[in-house]
Amino acid sequence: MTKQKTAKEINILINNVVPLNNGDVALFYALYKQLVAGGYKVEIASYYYKFAKELYPDIPFVKELGQSKIFMKLPFIKPLVLPFLFLFSKSYRKADIIIGTAGGYINSNYSIKNSLSIYKIAKYFGKKCAIYSQSVGPLNKKDSAFFTRLMKHSIDYIFVRDNYSLKVLNELNISRDKFKLTKDAAFLLGHNAIPKTNSKKVAISVREWNYDGRSIEVFKKMIQEFVIICVDRNYTIEFLSTCQGLEIYKDDAKLAQEIYNNLNSKYQQKVTVLSDYYLFEDFYKKLGEYEFVIGTRLHMCITSLTKNIPAFNISYEVKGKECYNYLGLSKYSIDYNENLEKAVTLLNNFIDESDAIRTDLENRIPKINKESKDDFDFFMNKITPN
Repeated sequence: MTKQKTAKEINILINNVVPLNNGDVALFYALYKQLVAGGYKVEIASYYYKFAKELYPDIPFVKELGQSKIFMKLPFIKPLVLPFLFLFSKSYRKADIIIGTAGGYINSNYSIKNSLSIYKIAKYFGKKCAIYSQSVGPLNKKDSAFFTRLMKHSIDYIFVRDNYSLKVLNELNISRDKFKLTKDAAFLLGHNAIPKTNSKKVAISVREWNYDGRSIEVFKKMIQEFVIICVDRNYTIEFLSTCQGLEIYKDDAKLAQEIYNNLNSKYQQKVTVLSDYYLFEDFYKKLGEYEFVIGTRLHMCITSLTKNIPAFNISYEVKGKECYNYLGLSKYSIDYNENLEKAVTLLNNFIDESDAIRTDLENRIPKINKESKDDFDFFMNKITPN
């Protein structure tokens, strides 16, 4: 009889990690810490490996497969050479389990073959393959067929983080014993509540979104109106995002600066655009300076909520609305192109009710954290030897 491995003997590789966006860092870092606490040996396959090691030298990053510029210029080549890249990767070869990092990269706005083809190769070489806390969809016909094949033959288990994704998997007729609904992985960070600050300072995060027929101009006008509301209520504002300050990556501070430039000078005096990059722990600490947050990036909101800081969500994808639904905060999540009059009313209500929201979070977030940890244990029981 083959002896079952203990946690300390199981090698786990978290893959598809992009550690330059603090929202993505929150996701993989929360999962990584849970795995380490469970005694597993963990490595993290990262894109932008060189920068990742410079930014976080104590985290066990390894190179993700296919980082050469040729794969960016000619992405169709990558699936063809993946088997050879896999064989030359010590980290992939020695991994017992490969876990796709949490997030929202399984939809047709992105190249899902680029991120998911590795699981077909890994399964061929006998690896256990799973994906943690994902938003799935919308998927076009071609991507739906590709993902369905992977779920049937290559991916052993997947956690989805919202009801929309659950509906997508059911409509694709994915075997019900291969997926489960959970919460966003960032709630594994815990409940790190801080006392309310009296700084009269607000953080706003913005981002471009050019899909689904959305208008950036409508969005900018809404944010300008939000700035006016906050300043007129005696708040100062800092534009801060999970995604800024690195030349090689998307920089939301550029859009924030555009919005700032269009403000009346009276309001500009009360607004600062922060453009530096923050390591995750520094970013997480900085959130404590704000009385509340207005977040377009979802994890600008979630990381704030874990610190008991009320966060008003501007949802550009279904994941924002879905998250706020299960948090019981749906009336504080609006669309990226929400009707301006409605958006203004809801923001004013949010500000008026922020103390009540903070009290509610004191009870709600610890429960979400416990559910998330229970789900993590369930997930690991599913994918590790009994």
